[in-house]
Amino acid sequence: MMQSEPMFQASWPVHSYFDSTLGQDGQNIDFFTSEEHHEVYSSITMNGFDDICRWLCDDVQEMEEIPTDSFEWSPSMSMNSSDACTYVPYVTASSVVDDVMEIDSHTGIQNLLTAYAEAMSLGQKELAKVIQKCVCQRASPVGPVLERLALNLFQNDENQEKDYIVQESLRNFKTTFRAFYEIFPYGRFAHFTANSAILESIPTHVASIHIVDFDLCEGSQWPPIIEAIARIKKTLIITSIKLDQDPESHFEQKRWHLCNFARSFGLNLKVQEMDMSQMGKEMDERIPGSEFLVFNCMVGLPHMGRTRKTTQVMDFLNIAKWVLAKNEGVITFGDGEEERTENYTDFFSFFNKNLAHYIALYESMEWGFPRYLNEGRMAMESLFVWPFINSKSWLQKWEEGRESMDSQKFLGLKGVELGKESWNEQRELVKEGETPYGIVIGETGNEIVLEWKGIPMVRVSAWM
Repeated sequence: MMQSEPMFQASWPVHSYFDSTLGQDGQNIDFFTSEEHHEVYSSITMNGFDDICRWLCDDVQEMEEIPTDSFEWSPSMSMNSSDACTYVPYVTASSVVDDVMEIDSHTGIQNLLTAYAEAMSLGQKELAKVIQKCVCQRASPVGPVLERLALNLFQNDENQEKDYIVQESLRNFKTTFRAFYEIFPYGRFAHFTANSAILESIPTHVASIHIVDFDLCEGSQWPPIIEAIARIKKTLIITSIKLDQDPESHFEQKRWHLCNFARSFGLNLKVQEMDMSQMGKEMDERIPGSEFLVFNCMVGLPHMGRTRKTTQVMDFLNIAKWVLAKNEGVITFGDGEEERTENYTDFFSFFNKNLAHYIALYESMEWGFPRYLNEGRMAMESLFVWPFINSKSWLQKWEEGRESMDSQKFLGLKGVELGKESWNEQRELVKEGETPYGIVIGETGNEIVLEWKGIPMVRVSAWM
C-alpha cells in the first residue's frame, strides 16, 4: 500500500462532541496534580506448606478442611521465573519466618496473591480457593491500591456491596465517562495515535473512506476524523461490529450523535452496524479500489470498561488482513491489557505481570486525583477498571492467548511508521517530564507505548 504525505491533522480534544452526547459544558479538565505516592514493596521468606497454612488465614480451622497431603508445594517454578513482576516479588519457600502473623496488611495480601498464582500454576485449585477467601477477609474496598485490586480480583460478581457501588456509579455514567476520558490520558493517547496514522495513510486519489470499528464504545475516537474528512470533501462510512454484549439501543444512540456531529461540519456521514460474518461477506463482494479501508481495533482501553474475547479480536484481524491483501487500507490496533501470553512460560509469570499492569493503572489514577474526591475516583474505578480485574477472566485470557498465537497477529503485514510529529504531540499530551507518564516508540517504529513509571499502559500500532 502507498502511504501519502499528511494531508491534515486531527484536532484535540473533542469538546463539541461531548457537548452533544453528554450535555456538559465545554471546559477543559486538566490533569490533577498531587504528591506522588511512595512505593513500598518488600518480600519475605517462608518455610513450606505448613507455614503457609499458618499465615494464609486468620482462622486456621479453615485450612483443616483441606488435606495437606493433597498438595505438593514446589518453589522451583517461581525461582525460575526471571520475568516475574517486580511489583509483586516472589515469596520463596526456603526460609523460616517466626513473626509471619505480624506481617502488615499490604505485604500479607501481596504474598497471598503470589501464593495464589503459584497454586494455580501447579493446578492446586482447592488451595487457590482458600487463598481467595483469605484475601477477601483481609482486603477493603476503601483500602490502599493493592487491597482494592485484590478484593475485586476475587469478589463474586453477585457480591451485593460491589453491585451497589456499580449501580450508584451508573447513575452518573455520562458525566463520569467524560471526566475519566479527559482527566486520564489512556483513551486520548490511543485515539490520537491511531487517528494520526489513519489520516497520514489516506492516499490523495481516493474519494471515500470506510472505517470498520471493532468496538465503537461511546464513539469518542471519531470526531477528529469526521472533522478532517469534512474539510477535504470526501465521503465517510463508519461500520461498527456487532458483538454479543452490545445492546441495540446503545448503537442507535451513538449513531445519532455521530451523524449529528458530522452534519455540523456539512458531512453526510453513514454509520451502520453488522456482525463479523456479515462483514467478511460484504468485504468479499466489494469492488477493489473503490474505498480506502480502515480497520480499527481498540481492546481493553480503561475508558471502555469492558473486555473482549481474544478469539473475537483474532477473527476481526484475520478478516482485515484478508481484505487488505487486495485493497488499499490500514489497520490500527490499540491494546490496553497486559495479555501477551506468548512472552510467558507459565500462568504465574502472566498473572504477576498482569497484576503489575493494573497496580500501575490504579496508582496512576490515584496520582492524578485529589484525595478529597475519593468517592468520584471510586466511581471511576467501579465503571472503568473493575471489569478488567477478575481472576476467572485472567485465567481465560491466559488460556485463550496460548491458543491464539498472539505473535502471529500481524504476520504478512507491513508496519506503518508513526510520525515523529505525532510522538512530540503525545509527549505534550501526557506532560512527559512533569508527570510519571512516558512515551516510547517501539523498535520497528510502528508502535508507540504509553508508560507509567516504566510500566506499559497502552500500546498502539499501525499496519498495512
